[in-house]
Amino acid sequence: MKVLSKSRFKVGLECPNKLYFYGDKTYANQEEENTFLASLAEGGFQVEALARLHYPNGIFIDARAGDHQTAFSKTQQALEKENVIIYEASFLYNGLYVMTDILVKQGNKIKLIEVKAKSFDSTKENEFIGRRGNVTSGWRPYLFDIAFQKYVAQLCYKEFAIDAYFMMADKSKVATIEGLNQKIRLPVSGDIRKDVIVKLTPEQAQETSVLSEVNVSTIVQDIISGHHSYYDNLNFQEAIPLLKSIYSDKIYPSWPTHYSRCKSCQFKASAEEKANGLLSGFEHCFKSQHNWSEEDFNRSNIFEIWNFRGQKFLEENRLFLDDLTEEDFKVKEVPDKMGPAERRWIQVERTLETPNEPYVEKNALKAEMQTWEYPLHFIDFETSAVALPFNKGRRPYEQIAFQFSHHTCYADGRVEHTSEYINNVPGEFPNFLFVSALKKALGNDNGTIFRFATHENSILNAIKNQLETSIYPDKKELIDFIKTITTPTQKSTDTWETKRPMVDLRVVILNYYYNPLTKGSNSLKAVLPAILNSSSFLKKKYTQSLENINLTSQNFEPSHIWLKFKDGKAVDPYKALPSIFESWAPEKLDSIISGLSNISDGGGALTAYSKLQFVDMSTIERKTITQGLLKYCELDTLAMVMIYEHLLEISA
Repeated sequence: MKVLSKSRFKVGLECPNKLYFYGDKTYANQEEENTFLASLAEGGFQVEALARLHYPNGIFIDARAGDHQTAFSKTQQALEKENVIIYEASFLYNGLYVMTDILVKQGNKIKLIEVKAKSFDSTKENEFIGRRGNVTSGWRPYLFDIAFQKYVAQLCYKEFAIDAYFMMADKSKVATIEGLNQKIRLPVSGDIRKDVIVKLTPEQAQETSVLSEVNVSTIVQDIISGHHSYYDNLNFQEAIPLLKSIYSDKIYPSWPTHYSRCKSCQFKASAEEKANGLLSGFEHCFKSQHNWSEEDFNRSNIFEIWNFRGQKFLEENRLFLDDLTEEDFKVKEVPDKMGPAERRWIQVERTLETPNEPYVEKNALKAEMQTWEYPLHFIDFETSAVALPFNKGRRPYEQIAFQFSHHTCYADGRVEHTSEYINNVPGEFPNFLFVSALKKALGNDNGTIFRFATHENSILNAIKNQLETSIYPDKKELIDFIKTITTPTQKSTDTWETKRPMVDLRVVILNYYYNPLTKGSNSLKAVLPAILNSSSFLKKKYTQSLENINLTSQNFEPSHIWLKFKDGKAVDPYKALPSIFESWAPEKLDSIISGLSNISDGGGALTAYSKLQFVDMSTIERKTITQGLLKYCELDTLAMVMIYEHLLEISA
């Protein structure tokens, strides 16, 4: 029997059309998740294991070992007890099916406890309800999720009083023991749901826990009663029959398209996926609702425009860039740089032009670059935020900086991969060692330091705050160093004058440069391939080996070539990174590394670090993942160097 499960319910709430595509595996889905990797990266398996220690000795219902009816029958049998604790209790009613992380029954009272690898602050009021009395957007999916659980469970057991709870990491709490993070680990081939290695007794866990329980029954009941909508035209009571019929009867609902939801639709198929027979849900909607032809999907459309509010244009059915005029953007001139509205209009103009060349505010860019002082330093951080703290006195989801890469560019054009740092030691809080290494790398001159976006500045601000509450011997020296290169964040209660502020290369791009090949994206991963396909200088330089262009590397052989071409286009160097496990048999990869054969984005790096922390593995396995992380991060800072070299080329 096809059932509307809570995962399908959540997809359908995002957009009912998505549920139709979700139920048909002929449609590409860019969010197909490996639950092991997702939970590993978030620390979800740790949170769930710690939550169970709050309610020990429960009965585990393995719903995945059989069908829904069998799991429900086992739950029914367990609920015959006067008092019982159940892990992954199942409820099935007329085609609706849910599992609950922890169920606690005492007499005729039931607590449904949804465990989330998400943080909250138990000291704050109105965490879930906004100023206008509505459920806040960030909590909406979670609250509707547990509302669905309560709804189905109550249909199954009308005689029970059922309350709904969250159990989550509480950012108002601090760890009271050292090494809490390492007390819960995974065996190398373990089942993430039940084979977790726990080195805490229930008593220890409850005394040291950084989790808190919060009763959300009132909000949940208001959701079920229809007082809160998921969005304007869909509340809970309307959603249940609609989504159930979509999934069970395979009915395409033709739910109205919406700019933000369609822009982020995961059911888009790449050319490669289409060649392999997969369909595009996005195309299905726009063919059926907007009469797009096959050719229309090759036309530039409003979903490509950077930082754009396009709902008005979607409702007017003005969906292509050649439907728009300069008046639509309300362009206001900003002296010596592109303002946001002007940048959006420039994107439209340059995309429609042939050839669609980059746009450059040349004089302003040149003036900006003349303020930079050699040698130039390019840095990139890899970070994580773990649910359970490493050290006594630390809070859940504090930032962990475990890796950086550093390239230096000299006035004569020489480029060095000067230094790098990585901490792969399980259970070691790396932040202060990280900053010490960064200070050593950058403290020998007054050259300009570059980052890409705000991440590095935010991380160093967070580490400054951690140092201030620590007893670390060199804390004053490290805090002073951080203040010389950072600016206070909006959340900072401290202010200081920055002597050597880092330059945000992304802001430089936003102010002075637009490349149509980025299709409006300003991420490093979009800008790099765009400039590689636009720059004659980069094409000439990086199609040669490292030794021929006098470029040093800490992780690649002198014969390595960064830039190669396929069908006349530059191959994205990130996609060309060698497999970090290329010498291992596929079956070993599946059992040991679980999807990390290529580290090609920040999410992969975060997951790889989490695996280093939480999974017992051999020395060679740890070394292999470490080498992959180092190669990935080196490319991040080299990509920044390439962007700088392109800006130098076009401003000459």
